[in-house]
Amino acid sequence: MSVIARRIASAPHRTSSQTWQAIVDLLAPNAGTARTTLLAVVGPSSVTIAEEYTSNAAIVVMPATGPRIRIRTVHGSDALDAAQSETPLSSRPLDQTGWLLSLPCAEDDLDELRAALAGHSQVSVRALDDDVPDGIPAQARGARIVINTDELEQL
Repeated sequence: MSVIARRIASAPHRTSSQTWQAIVDLLAPNAGTARTTLLAVVGPSSVTIAEEYTSNAAIVVMPATGPRIRIRTVHGSDALDAAQSETPLSSRPLDQTGWLLSLPCAEDDLDELRAALAGHSQVSVRALDDDVPDGIPAQARGARIVINTDELEQL
């Protein structure tokens, strides 16, 4: 599995909500359902950035196709340097349906942020120490059936 990594400057270069806006612009630069969904979760996302959970554990984006994307935020004096090295993605990973995004969070805030994300099935929150699953569940990908014809020929 290939992974694309990005570092996004946060405080003092940007507020947490401005940092989330920069992440939205990176992942979904054009108008559409992905951008609308990401903008709708600005509150919980900004909390994870303000608490610097996203500097210790990555925001993980699992597009329907293509490499996984890991985004970390950079805070403090390092944020000013990181702002100079931010680069756009070469593709539009959320243009297809079936993507998922996972935000890192401390145990103390999990229940509150999960409640805030209710109704946004493509965005979830996980404990800082939790791993993100390797694959996207079939129902999130659009449940495509794949038939291995080589196996059928052996019957």
